[in-house]
Amino acid sequence: MKKLLTIVMAAVLLFGLVSCANKDAGTDADKDSGDTSKTDEAGYTLLNDGVLTIGSEIGYPPYEMYAEDNVTPIGYDIDLANELGRRLGLDINFINTSFDIIAENLGANYDVIISGYTINEKRLEQMLFSDPYIDNYQAIVVRADSDWTADSLTDIDGHSIAFQKGTTTDEIVDDLIATGSVKCTPSPNEKILTCFQQLSNGEVDMVVCDSTVADVHLASNSDAYKVIYVDQTSPEQFGIGIPKSNPELQKAINEILADLKEEGFFDELNATWFGSNSED
Repeated sequence: MKKLLTIVMAAVLLFGLVSCANKDAGTDADKDSGDTSKTDEAGYTLLNDGVLTIGSEIGYPPYEMYAEDNVTPIGYDIDLANELGRRLGLDINFINTSFDIIAENLGANYDVIISGYTINEKRLEQMLFSDPYIDNYQAIVVRADSDWTADSLTDIDGHSIAFQKGTTTDEIVDDLIATGSVKCTPSPNEKILTCFQQLSNGEVDMVVCDSTVADVHLASNSDAYKVIYVDQTSPEQFGIGIPKSNPELQKAINEILADLKEEGFFDELNATWFGSNSED
């Protein structure tokens, strides 16, 4: 991994130790959602004229986190959002929100969702999505001294597992339990960092999370954790969530994403945050 990854994980550890005060990024609670919608010349609507307001759970490294000042958002999705804003000619405002309720306030508190957000059928019933910009898989992480192995996600059977609320992991685990495919002790958390803390403390046997997130945690904690399974049979893709009432914004974002892919922007982004040049 590149040297920058060490800096990223230092920010991650600091984030886990101090309160994530939302300050300049704002919160759902202090965001005034009653502003009159403004129409951009391009045909899409924005909550605030000249500003692209973004809903994001800023506590999901390497996609979203706070820098060492505990105020400035940084990460893969933050860089993408800032570039979108630059090319749209808009200022950017991040609204930090809980991931498990992020869909509820789309179109009311923020214009779009950029937050390591997987495109799936359930969410497509609620909103539009941009074209996908990265591939992801579900992974099982255990402590480095563990003897457990796994050949599928059903090997969480009989174990205590931690995962983040509101994610596709949450949906997958719920489905496995509901269908009787596994019997396990689930430990859903608001933050992915809490999941890894529980694993370190021996409170749970496993963490189930996005493979890209697991890779970054292992990059600087290889002596603490190891990945025992990555479900490459079921790839997931991240996209930008957009209200169904705003198809012109979807069109504008997709045009920019196409340009960014052609220009190699995502190669650079992947190298910066993952230490690789892979893209979706």
